[in-house]
Amino acid sequence: MIRTIILMGLATVLSLTACQAQEHSVIALSHTDFTVYELSPAQGIVNQFAAENQPHEGVASPDGDILFIAIPNGPHVVILDTETFTELGKIESEYFYGPLESSSASPHGIALNRDGSKLYVGVENHAIPGVVVYDVKEQKVAKKIDLLLRGGHFLAIHHATDKMYYPMRLDDRVVVLDTETDEVTKIIPVQGGPVGVAFSPEGEAWIHSDYDGSVTVIDIETDGVVEVIQTEGEGPGRIDVSSDGRFAASTRGGTEDVYIIDAHAREVVATIPLGAPGSAFPLFSPDGQKLYVQISYRGTPRGGEVVIIDMDSMQIENRYDVGSDPFGGTILKR
Repeated sequence: MIRTIILMGLATVLSLTACQAQEHSVIALSHTDFTVYELSPAQGIVNQFAAENQPHEGVASPDGDILFIAIPNGPHVVILDTETFTELGKIESEYFYGPLESSSASPHGIALNRDGSKLYVGVENHAIPGVVVYDVKEQKVAKKIDLLLRGGHFLAIHHATDKMYYPMRLDDRVVVLDTETDEVTKIIPVQGGPVGVAFSPEGEAWIHSDYDGSVTVIDIETDGVVEVIQTEGEGPGRIDVSSDGRFAASTRGGTEDVYIIDAHAREVVATIPLGAPGSAFPLFSPDGQKLYVQISYRGTPRGGEVVIIDMDSMQIENRYDVGSDPFGGTILKR
């Protein structure tokens, strides 16, 4: 009986390990050469797609079959088949245009709700800033939600609650929107130019602010601020939180480094130099063991890279040349 229990426990552990270590790749969006790259952590670049203009943010469908890539200056969203890495179509809308003739409303931030039925695209430079809602099944734009606040650059949806968090960098606030009703449920004051957002498995939204080096932790149940962490870093970047809830990673273009935060102790435990003058975009592997950071050597002929950081040693263990200015993307799970 005891042996049976031990074997059952071992089988559970092995099953969880296999699930956590699932095959995945990094989608890196290179701004200057207008290219979407798929990077294998073991092999380097395995696929690429030449966009018509600068790709900024991307999100994968729940089954990993489709990528949606925001092209602000298009202005449109490209739909890619992840098997062939070819274009399936484009999402175009009058809402993607700004107040001036032929100007772009900058469709930039992009996220899918939990079941992948609705795609949300931020339009920060529209005459009235807001979010465009695209019906994925019907393949058409359903509506635009007016938000009025300025500086909405990046957004994300917490899939356990289907709530969207949309930081407004120019207004020092974070808009919370219920994607089931498409109604704003709260506006949270967050200082320092909030722009990046990621979620912890403990039910928290972690907000990266560009201007004061801070990271703000929000309780998703109450949508109240529970902690403000000072990284002492400077400059723009983004944030991610590991799926195991151990760490958050906040990148800083001014100080050219990434700050690793113990998500439970709420303190910086490591500062890893990146040595790149451009902003950096962090993504944790599905098992939380690796951190992939897209970096650009902006203003130099060196181009861009994805560096792989081992989270046990907190050291860079590998690096790949990727495009000329990679910033933005997602993890593609196979």
